[in-house]
Amino acid sequence: MDDSDDGGVALEASVIGLGLVLRSLAPALEHVTLQQYRVLVLVVTRGRQRSGDLAAELGLLPSGVTRIVDRLVRDGLVERTASDRSGREVLVRGTDRAVALVHEVLDARRVAIGDLLQRMTGPERDAVLAAARAIVRTAGDEDLSDARSLLPRDERHDRPV
Repeated sequence: MDDSDDGGVALEASVIGLGLVLRSLAPALEHVTLQQYRVLVLVVTRGRQRSGDLAAELGLLPSGVTRIVDRLVRDGLVERTASDRSGREVLVRGTDRAVALVHEVLDARRVAIGDLLQRMTGPERDAVLAAARAIVRTAGDEDLSDARSLLPRDERHDRPV
């Protein structure tokens, strides 16, 4: 393989990675939409959030987040609570069901990636992990905060977002 094919191979690898992500999401998407799942990830990984902050993070209008949260409340996945700072400020927090759903997806993804790595030779696995570290390091300047929120804090290797 020559250097001119590197982009194509990287694209193919990213499609395979996306396939792993989608497969891990499939069971959750039987219960929630992708936008609802994104809200759940934020409230599970970051704790209680103001609706306005969720809207800004997700690039949605506040009214759109209100509708999403209304459905999640109805389904028992989030709760609205009063802020400790102000009784007028309402925060959204994930319920135990939300935590379980998000962790189910992350665990499935972790297993799928681990299985893939186990099928590689030692040198291939080392090369993939080195490349993954390089991608994490060099993507640090990109605005990928939404994507990084899909990882538990101890796995993010991130800077403050």
